[in-house]
Amino acid sequence: MDGQWCLIGSSNWDARSFRLNFEFDLECCDHDFAARLDAIIDAKIASGRRLTPEALLARPVPIRLRDAAARLLMPYL
Repeated sequence: MDGQWCLIGSSNWDARSFRLNFEFDLECCDHDFAARLDAIIDAKIASGRRLTPEALLARPVPIRLRDAAARLLMPYL
């Protein structure tokens, strides 16, 4: 229910999170709180920058290697 209901927390919608991780979520049904949260999210989106494939390739090699290593470990993180 947009503008009325919020779910805030750490859980991910995957089998590992549901079975193995200790996740916590908070459900809120409050119009004013939902409006404030929407405003915060909109401000974060507005201040963000688009990440393009060209920008990813332009990063230094050590950073790209670090990211590649992190991708290999993602199933365990």
